[in-house]
Amino acid sequence: MKLVAFILSNNSYDKIEYTVLKIPNIINDFFISEDSEDQNIKLIAKKNDYKLIYNHNKSGYGSNVKNSLKYAFNELKADFAIEVHGDNAQFNPNATLDAIKYLEENYDLISGSRFLRFKDNMKNGYPLERMIPNFFISSLERIILKIPISDFHQGFKIYSKRAFENFNLNMMSDDFLFSFETILLAKKLNLKIAEVPVLANYKLPHTSHKLFGKNSAFTYQIQTFKLIYKYLKNDKIF
Repeated sequence: MKLVAFILSNNSYDKIEYTVLKIPNIINDFFISEDSEDQNIKLIAKKNDYKLIYNHNKSGYGSNVKNSLKYAFNELKADFAIEVHGDNAQFNPNATLDAIKYLEENYDLISGSRFLRFKDNMKNGYPLERMIPNFFISSLERIILKIPISDFHQGFKIYSKRAFENFNLNMMSDDFLFSFETILLAKKLNLKIAEVPVLANYKLPHTSHKLFGKNSAFTYQIQTFKLIYKYLKNDKIF
């Protein structure tokens, strides 16, 4: 079972070395997928002998994940690919340790949950103005979609090779909506979904959606509700 982590970076060169240190030893290989034309990260990668690829589409988070999945499964021959964010690994990839039992049972999509380690995440600075809406929205989505996860909108996921082969990546979003699409599509395709606790650090520098405005958390949430509506109507989603 080959586990490959991909580090999503967008000019995160000053945080990459710390991020790499957070990757648990159980992961066999890792690489960085850079979403900008930044050259500083080349120096960091060369100094530390990190694998580095560039996402030449540069359309956002979803585009960078697609780029990473293709490299992990097609080039590095991964069995499972673990998503790690380059902003100091805000969502701790140690959650992979709790996921091993599911990987051994050939689950296809493993998602993290801050609510399964709620007290620890509050100590880590999880803001109430983000936590409360996410808790209620995720609870509603869990009931409507009948998917056994408690935190639909967070930054730790593990993808199986089977999920990669069944997802039509070209039809999926290039922005943050991609994260929710993976869950909805896994359900639609009857893939095996599980959830593990994840620690999220809000005290170290990290990136987050603005709550309101263009490309905000509010806009993203409206888009997810539209997808749910189409899913419930059995309309074509992607």
